[in-house]
Amino acid sequence: MDPATLLLAVAAFTLLGVLAGVGTGLAPGLHVNNVALLLLASRPAFEGAVLFLFPGAGPAETVAILSSFVMGTVVGHSFLDFVPSVYLGAPEEKTALAILPGHRLLLAGEGHVAVRLAARGALAGVAASVALLLPLRLFLGTPFDAYERAKGAIAFILLGIALLLILSEKDRRASRARSSCWRQRGIAAAVFLVSGAFGWVLLDTTWLTSWNWYPLGRWSADFGTLVLFPLFTGLFGLSTLVLSSRNRAAVPPQDLSRSPGVRRRGLARGILSGSIAGALVSWLPGLSSGAATALAQVLSRGQGSEASPESLREFMVALGAVSTATAVFTVSVLFIIDRARSGAAVAIRDLNAGPVASWEPATQPPGLLLVLLVSAALAAIVAYPVTVACSRLAARRIHRVRYDLLARAVLVVLVALIVILAGAAGLMVAVVAGVLGLVPPVAGVKRVHLMGCLIVPVALLYLGVA
Repeated sequence: MDPATLLLAVAAFTLLGVLAGVGTGLAPGLHVNNVALLLLASRPAFEGAVLFLFPGAGPAETVAILSSFVMGTVVGHSFLDFVPSVYLGAPEEKTALAILPGHRLLLAGEGHVAVRLAARGALAGVAASVALLLPLRLFLGTPFDAYERAKGAIAFILLGIALLLILSEKDRRASRARSSCWRQRGIAAAVFLVSGAFGWVLLDTTWLTSWNWYPLGRWSADFGTLVLFPLFTGLFGLSTLVLSSRNRAAVPPQDLSRSPGVRRRGLARGILSGSIAGALVSWLPGLSSGAATALAQVLSRGQGSEASPESLREFMVALGAVSTATAVFTVSVLFIIDRARSGAAVAIRDLNAGPVASWEPATQPPGLLLVLLVSAALAAIVAYPVTVACSRLAARRIHRVRYDLLARAVLVVLVALIVILAGAAGLMVAVVAGVLGLVPPVAGVKRVHLMGCLIVPVALLYLGVA
C-alpha cells in the first residue's frame, strides 16, 4: 500500500471516527469506550470494510487504519463533550458558586463563549501535546527513565496528588477565613476516603460477575461496561441530573455575539497548564482527565478571583487543552512505557494483537504513533467547527427548554442504559454512587475528590495491601 493511499485511508477512517465521537460526545452517558468495545467485538466487519475500500491494505496497514478510527473518535468526543457539559445540568442561581465554571458562564448568558473557549483550548491542546511529546518520551524513557524509577513510589505520587487537590479547596460560599478553608478541606478529604472505600469494596469483589440480571441479555463481559460505567455515571452524571430535576432553573438567553475576551497571557497560560496537567496524569494509573482538570485549575488560576470572568474564561481554555492533551498523551504512553492508561489505548493495543512497537530510540518514533498523531491533528481541525456550530444551535434554543423536564428525560435514558448494559447490579452501583455524588455540589467542594474510588484501590494495590 503506497503512502498516499494509506494517508487517504487514515483520513477517511479518522473522519468516520470523528462522526462517532460527535455521537458519543453529544449523547449523555455514552463514551469512547462504548465505541472501542463495538469495534473490537465487530472487528471482522470493520476489517472487511477496510479491505473493501482499500484492497491493497496489509495487516499492519489495517491496524493503523482502524486505530485512526479510534483516535478520531477520542478527539471528536473530547471536543463535542463540551456542549452537553455546559448546556446540561445548570443549577439555580443560588448554587452557582458550587458548580463548574462552564455553568457559571451559562447562567451569565455566555454558554456559547464557554464552549468556544474550550474548543479553542482543545485545538491548541492537540498541538501542544505533539510539541511536548518528545520531552515526555525523554522523561519517562531513556535517558531519565522516570517511569522505571518511580514504580515503587506510584502509590505515594497518587496520594500526593490527591492531597494537593484537597489542600486546594477553599470556602467558596462563605468567608475566606482559615477555619472555613480547613472545614472545606475536611469535607473534601472525607469525600475522597468514602469514595475510595466504596471503590475498593466494589473493585475487590466478584459479586457483580457472579450474579446479575439483564433485561435484554448480557451485552458484554467488559469490566468497564459492567462496573466503571455505572460507577462513574452515578458519581458524575446521575447526581448532577437529580439536582437539576428538582428545580425549574431558568437559563437566560445566550448572547451569541459576545467576545470570548481572554488576554493572550491568560490564553497561553490556560493552554500550557492544561497540556502539562494532561502530561502529568497520562502515565499514572487511577487518574483521569478530571484530576488533570483540577491540576490545571490550580496551575492556571493566576492572581485573580476564582469566580472572576477572566479566571472562568481562562479555566475553560485549560479544560479544553486538558481534554485533548490527555487523550493524545494516554495513547502515546502506550508506545513509551507499554501501559494502556485509557480505553482508547486498550483498544489500539488489542487491535495490534500484542505489544505495540516501542519508541526506542527517541529519534525514531514508531510508524503507528506517527499515524495516530496525524489522525489526532486532522480530527481536531474537523471537530472544532462542528463543536462551535452545535454550541450555536444549543445557545439559540436552550432558554426555551424546561430544564427540570430535560434533566428528568436524560436521567431516564441513563438509567435505561445502565440497566441494559450493566444489569440490575449495575443499577445498584449507580444508585449508591449517585447518592455519594450529591455530597460535593451540596457541600461546595470539587467533584474530582470522588476519583478516590479509583485512586485508593490503585494505591493499595501498589502498596501490596489489596
